[in-house]
Amino acid sequence: MAIKISCCTLGYARTATLEDSIRRIAAIGYEAVDLFTGAPHLWPSDYSSADRKAVGALIDKLGLKLTGFAVAGGLLGLQYSFSAHREGLRKVTLQYYKDNIELAYELGAPLFNILTGNVLYGTSREQARKLTMEALEELVVLAEKRKVILGLHPQYIAESPLMLNVDDALEMIKELKSKMVKIIYDTAQQNITYRNFADDIRKAGSNLCYVHGADNDGIRWTHEAIGKGTVDWDGIVRALKEINYDGYICTQSWSEVPNDVDTVMRDSKTYLDGLLKSGQR
Repeated sequence: MAIKISCCTLGYARTATLEDSIRRIAAIGYEAVDLFTGAPHLWPSDYSSADRKAVGALIDKLGLKLTGFAVAGGLLGLQYSFSAHREGLRKVTLQYYKDNIELAYELGAPLFNILTGNVLYGTSREQARKLTMEALEELVVLAEKRKVILGLHPQYIAESPLMLNVDDALEMIKELKSKMVKIIYDTAQQNITYRNFADDIRKAGSNLCYVHGADNDGIRWTHEAIGKGTVDWDGIVRALKEINYDGYICTQSWSEVPNDVDTVMRDSKTYLDGLLKSGQR
């Protein structure tokens, strides 16, 4: 099977509704879509059962495949952290992720990403990791029941000190002991935090379930068009083929300043289509 391409609505969250974002992604030529589950997009607390059915119907009408969710978290959702210093925030975080599992089950999304969350001064890394693992153990029970994959997502170093690279995620997988826990690899994040792309992809191996694809200059935390930065995409594709990866590369966009998301998504697709069709190894 071949590596496939999806597109996330995240980049449109500041400028377009979820529904319009899905239509734009289809118009660009994508055949699969990934939904951002933070407001104002598919935030579980805001979308009723009828709203959710309408989203599913729109995706079907446009001939798209739903490949996953991108959750709010890290720098884009500081209110969500498994290791928050306030118990109330930890409960809100756990409920948000449980709601995402139920939402994924309802819409037929196979997976979504897990972000470990911000850790404030005064909370030790040991304390933060313990609280996080306790929450993940609870989520695993529901994920196994609903058959939804939890994709551990190594992050940009300024977002969380708990899961920075594939080694950190593999340690968590070993502790959680569940087939429903895998790894989502984010090229833009790792281009800043730990850019040993090929070795990390090989380490992830069969645990790799999804790739968040974007580019940047290796300095600024942005998600630019694939091929427009310093990410070694030739090497990444070679490594993915080496481990027989047959999942999705989900293109993403995020910028500190307003940008033309349609162009970013179109350029990413054009670059990936060319690279994947070239058969380069």
